[in-house]
Amino acid sequence: MKIIRFTLLFFLAGLFTQLSAQDIHWSLYNMSPLTLNPALTGAYLGTARIGGIYRDQAPNISNGKGYQTPSFYIDSPILAVGKKDWIGIGAMLYSDQAGSASLTNQGAFASIAYHKALDKKGNSLLSFGLQGGVLQRDIDVNELRFGDEVLDQLQSGATMITQNPLNRSDINGSSAFDLNAGIMLTAQVNKQTDLNIGLSFYHILSPEYTLLSSNSINTPKGRRDLPLRFQLHGQFNFDLNKKWMLSPTFLYNQTHSANEIQVQGMVGYKLNDKDPMIIKLGPGYRLGDALEVLLGVDYKSFKFGASYDVTLSGLNDINNGVGGFEFALSYIIKIFKAPTVKPVVICPRL
Repeated sequence: MKIIRFTLLFFLAGLFTQLSAQDIHWSLYNMSPLTLNPALTGAYLGTARIGGIYRDQAPNISNGKGYQTPSFYIDSPILAVGKKDWIGIGAMLYSDQAGSASLTNQGAFASIAYHKALDKKGNSLLSFGLQGGVLQRDIDVNELRFGDEVLDQLQSGATMITQNPLNRSDINGSSAFDLNAGIMLTAQVNKQTDLNIGLSFYHILSPEYTLLSSNSINTPKGRRDLPLRFQLHGQFNFDLNKKWMLSPTFLYNQTHSANEIQVQGMVGYKLNDKDPMIIKLGPGYRLGDALEVLLGVDYKSFKFGASYDVTLSGLNDINNGVGGFEFALSYIIKIFKAPTVKPVVICPRL
């Protein structure tokens, strides 16, 4: 019961904390652990984990370019500390490309996490993670069109009203150092139930991250910095019986006055006792935006996920009813060292 009370307090404390942010997002967020929370670095049983995720959204927008976001990660529980604690390290890359001008946001990060056992059996863990890296933003300025370039298309006598005209010389690519952090509680409540709940913070240093050159007057003072982002997530796993399982999850993001809420419920079915394959299927909902159709397959050390977002917002009129696709795959490498058995010399009795 103490674990349950702690979890509820942890959830409420995060829910009413006012922070800020805006970034890439996934429907299969649990299959992209290092973008979900740095505290998830090395949070598994195995030698190393590699994985990737890809999102393709609204391909009918912007001359068929839409939005594409691939990401790749690798992490490992590298060092044991005492009997129950350990340290994990990892690395993550992502690239988000949007629109006809190929607005690109890229990130390369390294992360480290410490996992602390809260009881003697190690059934409850508190994890702390830190992540640092470089953000880079760029755009193809040759694909942009400005007001003075379409003057000839205006009707005779029409005038353009613009106080600070923008031109290509004002636009440059940019890069900045970024720092993220996270905390996560993992608990085995009983033989049938386990949970994890986490709180993560992104852009702690509020790095300057703009496409406008330093002498441009088009960006007001204080608007060049990337705002702090706050993210709360949780997953609850219930074994209903030997065959069926249920895994509800949630994700809450907040940036300034904007927020995003996702809730999902996956039902899993184990094919048989000898075959370790588990088929998962369920719905999800991003409030005010999209209905998610989710599919997952777990087989031995492999995990595969796929999703399709059915757009419910006004964007549906623009993308001709084509939503967002996602695919994710991960694999845990397990290399356990065989025990060294010392030879026993048998002395025959005289």
